Amino acid sequence: MGDRQQKTGQLAAGFALAVLVVLAAFPGVIHADPALGASPNPFEEKNEKSPDFQGRVDAIHAGISSQVERSARRIDSFFADDRYYTDSTKSYARLSVQSTFEDGEDTESEARVRVRIDLPGTRQRLRLFVEGGDPDEGEGTQSDSITEALDDNDYNVGLEASLRNTGRWDLRPGVGVKASNSPDPFVRLRAIRYAQLDQWLMRFAAGATEFVDDGTELQMRVDFDRKIRPGWLFRSASRARYRDDKDRIDLLQQLTLFNKLNNRVGIAYDVGVQADDDPDWEVDRYFVQTRVRFRAYRKWLFLELKPQVVFREREDYDPSYLLSIRADVVFGERYR
Repeated sequence: MGDRQQKTGQLAAGFALAVLVVLAAFPGVIHADPALGASPNPFEEKNEKSPDFQGRVDAIHAGISSQVERSARRIDSFFADDRYYTDSTKSYARLSVQSTFEDGEDTESEARVRVRIDLPGTRQRLRLFVEGGDPDEGEGTQSDSITEALDDNDYNVGLEASLRNTGRWDLRPGVGVKASNSPDPFVRLRAIRYAQLDQWLMRFAAGATEFVDDGTELQMRVDFDRKIRPGWLFRSASRARYRDDKDRIDLLQQLTLFNKLNNRVGIAYDVGVQADDDPDWEVDRYFVQTRVRFRAYRKWLFLELKPQVVFREREDYDPSYLLSIRADVVFGERYR
C-alpha cells in the first residue's frame, strides 16, 4: 500500500507539473469552446508601433485559427467524439452501441452513455452528468450483447460546475457517485486549454478524480489539429492515464486523418499504439482502422462501419481482422 501511495503521489506531482508547464509555455493561449462561436483571440491585440502591419498579421493569424477551430468543431460534432462532449457547455446526450465481429471469436458488444443537462437558473454554470462506459479503456470491456453491455457498465452520476474568471483555463470541478454494485462517491477536477501554434491548434486537457474506494485516477491528453484542405483535418492525440484501482499507467498514441465528404458521410483513417506498465512497460497492441460514418436519419441518428486490423501482444503481434458496427443516437444544439 505504501508503494501505491508513493506512486500516486509522484503521478499527482507530475500531473500538476505538466499543467504548470503548459501554463508557462503557451502564454498566447486561446480558450476555444466548440459549442460556441469564435473564441477570444490574443492576436487581436494591437501593436502601437506599427498598427497597419500588425493588423494584417493579426488578420492572417485570426483567419487560420478560426478555420482550424471550425473544422475541428465540425469533425468532432459529426463523429460525436468524446472530446466534443467534454468541451461542450450546452445540454448534450449520446447513446452509443457497438457490436464487433472477429473471425473465430464470439461477437462482442459495447455500450456508452453520455448525458449533460444544464440546470435551469444557473446560466450554464452547473449541469447534471451521467456517464456510462469507458471510451478510453480499449479492449476488455465488451459484453455478449448490447443489453448486457448496458447492464455491465458502471455509471458516474453527479454535478459539474464551470468556474468563471479563471483566465484562459476552462476549469470544471465536479462531485458525484459511481453507481456500481457498491456505490463509490468521488470528487474531480477537469481543466481544458487551447493554444494556437502557427497553423496548428493545440488542445490540452487534464483531469484528476478521487474515489472513496477506487482511489485516484489521473488523466492527461494533448491533441494537435491541422486543417489540410477543405473537408480534411489531421489530428495527433496523445493520452496518459493512471488508475489507482488497477495500479497501472497506460498510454495511447493515435494519428487520425478525417475526411468530411458532405453533410451525411465522413471517413476517419486511424493508426495507433497502446501500451501500459503492467507488469513491465510493453506495447499491448497496434491497430489500423477506417471509420466510415453515415448520418442515417435527420441530424441525430448515425451509423458507423469500422474495419480494423489489430496486432496484440498476447497473440505475438499476429494480425487479427475485426469489423465493428456502431449506432449513435445524439441530441444537442447541433443535432436538432
